[in-house]
Amino acid sequence: MRIIHHPRTGGGTSTADPPDGGASSAPVEVLFQEARRRERRRRTVAAVVLLAVGGLAIGLFFAVGGSPPRSPGNDAGSGHAPGPPGSVASHFTFRGNGIGGATFGQPQAVAIAELDKVLGSPTTPRPASDAGNCTVDAALTWPVLTAYFFRGRFVGYDTASLVAGKGSGPPNVIPKATTAAGLRIGDDVAQARRIYGSAFLVLFSQGGSWRVATPTGKLDGYLTAVPGRPTPPFPRIADVSAGSVGCPAASP
Repeated sequence: MRIIHHPRTGGGTSTADPPDGGASSAPVEVLFQEARRRERRRRTVAAVVLLAVGGLAIGLFFAVGGSPPRSPGNDAGSGHAPGPPGSVASHFTFRGNGIGGATFGQPQAVAIAELDKVLGSPTTPRPASDAGNCTVDAALTWPVLTAYFFRGRFVGYDTASLVAGKGSGPPNVIPKATTAAGLRIGDDVAQARRIYGSAFLVLFSQGGSWRVATPTGKLDGYLTAVPGRPTPPFPRIADVSAGSVGCPAASP
């Protein structure tokens, strides 16, 4: 075998060619490119996560019926937003001295604002004059109830009645409300006596009426039929009244 000797350049002893500059810079450029790709991926993932969280929050908000918060001072008059005409709270209590947050003796404007909270909007914008009706000189009607006033004070109320021609509205607007002890419009006399015992009185006046003394005052109203008849219809609670509602002939 013939050995070929290559001449050396310079005085060095190395037999290998030194790497040129391009070979040494290529790995560095690759690293920079990889870092930029990772940074772009990180930003993309972060943006997707933020959008997903925001969409989930909005979806939950509308799913539970959310609405923008009310700004103070948006409600006019009574300091709250009354419901639409005829809207009634799901539950409230008939008391012998008032209804809801309205109590006998309160100024007319205060009582009306409290009644709006449970009854919605009245059928007229202001009380109508009822002068000459004994201890009542004004009345304001909601679809389910009429409130009475005397000399600018809340003095009484009566509800819509199951008896045609009595009360403030037809039977289909009777609210699902009870007395504090649990008596409802539409309950029969037997149920009323189970609730109140001997304190519940049945009267024959004006075609059948009832009365009971409670810790907050007297409650009374009409019955749907004359009591004591051996055959149906059996009398039921037709309506609820409390306080002053006009002359004695106009109330039980």
